[in-house]
Amino acid sequence: MLALYHSGLTTCSKQVRHCLREKGMAYESRYVDLLRFEHLSPEYLKLNPNGVVPTLVHDGKVITNSACINEYIDETFPDPPLRPADLADRARMRRWVWTADDSHPMGARLTRNRRLKSAVEEMSKADVALVLERMPVPGRRERWARQTLGGHSAEEMDTAMEHFRFLSSRMEEELAASGPWLAGAAFSLADISMVSLVHRLFELFPETLPRSTHPQVNGWYARVMARPAAQVVYTAGSPETPKLVQKRTVAGIREFRVAG
Repeated sequence: MLALYHSGLTTCSKQVRHCLREKGMAYESRYVDLLRFEHLSPEYLKLNPNGVVPTLVHDGKVITNSACINEYIDETFPDPPLRPADLADRARMRRWVWTADDSHPMGARLTRNRRLKSAVEEMSKADVALVLERMPVPGRRERWARQTLGGHSAEEMDTAMEHFRFLSSRMEEELAASGPWLAGAAFSLADISMVSLVHRLFELFPETLPRSTHPQVNGWYARVMARPAAQVVYTAGSPETPKLVQKRTVAGIREFRVAG
């Protein structure tokens, strides 16, 4: 039995949901509401001590980290394959998967400042202290605490945008040289990982990747989004992707005082 703990349209959740859909795998969807801080509940922390999503449970085995989860899925359920047979192309695939993983903090920086900054700033000091107390990973705790104090500076936001401009330029070059997919002729985990970031970039800053300067990236994005699996995964409003209210739910935070 497969159970996926996820939060819908967050970047890493999209990656694993997309992989499972491409495989045609049935799984139990267990939505984790980040705005209620359910990822920091005692029950979830027992499952994933880092307090992040997604988490895959397969016949009692717990797998964390979206990149690791997707490779596990592809190795456990090899048809249809999502890793190239050619070893050089497989190395390219891993490079793009790891690039996506490494880029996640920059994507989170853009998302927090554009979508969640005001909601976090509205929280009381007591509730902020409770969340920080429950957040297990020191680096994430530091970044989240900073968000409550005004968020990232203009210079830091510029750095995040520069990061994604660099990535999109690399994608443009490689797709032009050896597309139609990021690892060559076959759709792979590379495309699944990177499209989750490009989708977020189009949501937040659609002017960043105009077709006039990024024809290859735009063409690739259209090809990915035309796939049946992507059409399901990236559609908001389904049971797996409920409409989010951009406000932290204080009641959900305070439940920890009882549950914990």
